[in-house]
Amino acid sequence: MIVAIKARRFMSVSVAAALAGTTSGCSPVWEVGGAYFPAWLICMVAGLAGAMLARFVLVRAGLDPWIRPRALAYPAMGLFFTLATYLIFFSR
Repeated sequence: MIVAIKARRFMSVSVAAALAGTTSGCSPVWEVGGAYFPAWLICMVAGLAGAMLARFVLVRAGLDPWIRPRALAYPAMGLFFTLATYLIFFSR
């Protein structure tokens, strides 16, 4: 019984610490059309658009067949464009 109480106390303290660490700051927000959007959402959309544009350029240039494995390459491009957008517009 004592072990169960200690385990429950440990879980409640660890959950409280995790929530305190994640809610202590505020992510940057942009106002778009009167509504506030978090910066990560805007960066995610920009990353998706960048990856789609990169694929279009690679297909037009005839380089798409040489990209292997595509299942990793295009999501990596999307992640690159997402993080680059965040660093360019939201770095302090």
